[in-house]
Amino acid sequence: MGLDMYLTGETFFYRRDRRRGEKKGELFDLGYWRKHPNLHGFIVENFADGVDNCQPIDLEPGDLVRIVEAIQAEDLPHTEGFFFGKSDGSEKQNDLETFRAAIAWVNEDAEGELRSVSYRASW
Repeated sequence: MGLDMYLTGETFFYRRDRRRGEKKGELFDLGYWRKHPNLHGFIVENFADGVDNCQPIDLEPGDLVRIVEAIQAEDLPHTEGFFFGKSDGSEKQNDLETFRAAIAWVNEDAEGELRSVSYRASW
């Protein structure tokens, strides 16, 4: 048990066959954290209006940039929760690499594709 955190990318595109146009998508694992409550708290407070029900939280490219800025400034709020564990600051470099890679991925120009990123936690 504990706080598991997932950053997921999804591509959307249309495939046409003779019968009908069909919307397709593909999921990509962009990041995973275990017990990093301060990052979780920042995302929930800033992009989910403080609602923390393990729901998917859609993140726009600008949101991802804002998260990177908060990580760089060490401005993630102290966050506690049952079985959440503790953020200790050692996560910073991995956080930055993960979110910068997500920004590059979502902004990649892929013809015929729409890309989105979402965050989800479970405990």
